[in-house]
Amino acid sequence: MTSANPSTDVDGRTTLVVSSTVAGERLDRAIAALVPAVSRGEARRLIAAGVVFVGGKRTRISSRLVRTGEQIAWEAPARPRPAGSLPDPHIVLERADLWIIDKPAGMPVEPTRSGSLGTLTEWLKHNHGQAFVTHRLDAATSGLLVVARDRVTQAALNELFARRAVGRRYLAVVAPAPDWDTITLSAELDGRPAVTRVKVTRRSPGAAAVVVDLETGRTRQIRRHLAGAGSPVVGEDTTGARTNARLLLHAFALTLPWPPGGASLSFTAAPPQGFQADAAALGLGDIGHPDGDEPADRSPG
Repeated sequence: MTSANPSTDVDGRTTLVVSSTVAGERLDRAIAALVPAVSRGEARRLIAAGVVFVGGKRTRISSRLVRTGEQIAWEAPARPRPAGSLPDPHIVLERADLWIIDKPAGMPVEPTRSGSLGTLTEWLKHNHGQAFVTHRLDAATSGLLVVARDRVTQAALNELFARRAVGRRYLAVVAPAPDWDTITLSAELDGRPAVTRVKVTRRSPGAAAVVVDLETGRTRQIRRHLAGAGSPVVGEDTTGARTNARLLLHAFALTLPWPPGGASLSFTAAPPQGFQADAAALGLGDIGHPDGDEPADRSPG
């Protein structure tokens, strides 16, 4: 058997292409054959950790047979975050059927290519019970999201999102400051309609605080629309390249009719102190309560 000349990038991601010499082999055997530094046992551990992708799709099946030309990629499994490296998520509301969570920036919602450790779903499962995701925030974005505790609730929440019955508002700091005060951004994303409404609430010479209302929920919609308008969220540039570990983007308000057809549950959460400190450093002062309301970490009912 010959090597497929695997490559490892600066982030520790290894990529290789299946050669004809191992076509038809089990995935764990193929990895061990093509990468001499990885034993078959280690290959099985990587696959079980959920960090191995074949053709861009995660697989946890060691016995999966590989085909010539398929791309296999993996990263070292994520290590548990050091104590104190991030604040724990804050449970704003806990019910038998769902949670409302205030997620810290830096925490992925679901398993990434580096595995499940350090994710919101893993934290919930370890500390509170099984979690079923209905919508997501980027790892670098903080704020409110709703997480189902069972499949029935997940399906009901998915239906509410599909009907656009869930209200979501975000606070962002953008730079440079735009020349408009309000705007509706409607450029298609990934070939699908996307609508973002933005209002400037504060300005400084080099930046602006804006409140964002989503009508649709495309991948990285706020970031892509604001970057396309020439005022990207602080933490990345107009191309989407990251310039800081944290984005100044916070989901500060969430409203949903729950149970479906019943009265609305409404929540707000002020942005974290680090966010506010960065905004103040850009000359924007205290932007903790963009609507002029105090945050309410409780159910209204």
